[in-house]
Amino acid sequence: MVAKIPTAHDGQSTGAHEESTRAAAAPAPAPEPLFERVDIDRYVVLHDGPVGYIEHVAPVFVCYVGAPYAQAEEVAQAHDFHDALRVVLHRAASIRRAL
Repeated sequence: MVAKIPTAHDGQSTGAHEESTRAAAAPAPAPEPLFERVDIDRYVVLHDGPVGYIEHVAPVFVCYVGAPYAQAEEVAQAHDFHDALRVVLHRAASIRRAL
C-alpha cells in the first residue's frame, strides 16, 4: 500500500517564470482528501478538522464517522483504503447536511 501525503515542497526548484507559466497553463488539480496516521493501524480523516477514522483490521479497512475515536460510529468496511476514505468523507458530509 502506498499513501501519498501532500507536502509544501516537492524538492525541485524551478524558476519563477517557469512556475507562473505552468500554473497559468494547467488547471488547478482537485484537492486530495487528507488523512494522517495516528497509530500503527489507524488513520484520522481530515476535512476542516477530524471527521472520522479508518482502522486496518486485515483483510478490511473499518470506517468510522465522528470524533474523537472513542465516540466514533462504525459505518462500513472496505477492502481498499481509498474506498474506505471515500466512504468516511461521504458519510461525514451526509451527517453535516442533516444537522
